[in-house]
Amino acid sequence: MIAYNQDWLDALAIRDAAGEWHNKGLLSDEKWQAIRARHTPGFYTPNVFVRIGLAIFGLILMLAVMGLAAWISDPESDEGLALFGLFWGAVWLAALEFWAIGSARHYKSGVDDILLYTGIISIITSLCSLLPYDSGALADCLIAWPFLLAGSIRYGDRLMAAATFICSLLIVLLIVNKIPVAALYLLPFAGMAFSATAYYFARYGQRIDGWRHWNGLFATMEILALAAFYASGNYWVVQQVAHDMFDLAQPPMGWFFWSFTFVFPLFCIYRGIAGKDRVLLDTGLAGAGAAIFTFRYYFHVLPWTWAAAIAGAGLFLIAYFSIRYLQKNAGAYTYDADGRKTALQKVEEHLIEQTIAVQTPPASTPVKKESFGGGQFGGGGAGGDF
Repeated sequence: MIAYNQDWLDALAIRDAAGEWHNKGLLSDEKWQAIRARHTPGFYTPNVFVRIGLAIFGLILMLAVMGLAAWISDPESDEGLALFGLFWGAVWLAALEFWAIGSARHYKSGVDDILLYTGIISIITSLCSLLPYDSGALADCLIAWPFLLAGSIRYGDRLMAAATFICSLLIVLLIVNKIPVAALYLLPFAGMAFSATAYYFARYGQRIDGWRHWNGLFATMEILALAAFYASGNYWVVQQVAHDMFDLAQPPMGWFFWSFTFVFPLFCIYRGIAGKDRVLLDTGLAGAGAAIFTFRYYFHVLPWTWAAAIAGAGLFLIAYFSIRYLQKNAGAYTYDADGRKTALQKVEEHLIEQTIAVQTPPASTPVKKESFGGGQFGGGGAGGDF
């Protein structure tokens, strides 16, 4: 269960979606004001600059309090330092839960962010410090994983979700690496299998209405899963791991990883265009650039500057002619940032429709009914995919 008021989270999402529609001329001023009046969240959420400032100020204040407490208590042993960190980690998480969120109603204000990060880091580092020095990275990841997962779910934090994904991937790779002989062959495919599973889980999670408050976490997981999937099969990454960990100049099945390095970005570009998926399209373009530089790393055909210039020019031409081609299909593609469909948006449309439906029109003015259907306004014109 998320810690923040779910009704207020829905109100924020509704206001954001309605604001975009109002800016596009799809909602009148009267309806926009009615939505704002009905869906008013009670959170304190400043702008990004105030958020950063409050986070920095909060971190300085917490470090000062912990430093003063350490000076007074003077924990000398490793166990004493671990207990000290555990105590203050619990204090910061309690302050986050009962004061920042419960009383002060902070949401993405910088204060709740820094309380969460400081509390989780204090607890994880304290527990890891109690392990033997030769315990290894796997034990550290196993200790950190439940706290990272709980922090991302309870507070809907994207940075925590990213840390959870990376920690999970490391656990899988470290376990596979302990398999005798077969580790060299299994590591790339273990990373690809884990990333593919995480990707499909993230796509599934974004389609469930009941999980709409974690939609940002699933979007973060989707991006990281695609990046990790490509990195797991990229020839340069596989070759570097084989050299550093197994002292091999060339990885086994080099032909497969060379093919994957170039085929996967092309597949992502194709699926991104065909499926109108911006994440896949961006991943494919980034992967295409990485494939070019991977080839250039091993085959010195051109200087780096020439290779970069040619790659950039090629991507520019691909983008230009793709835009020209896609513009022929009117309404299918858009430059707008909100040209997407998510489970959260379906809820927003339903709630906004209810808001407009309950408005009482003036007696002397005939009201033309508008409909919201599948993310489009009826009647043509400016309607399209949101």
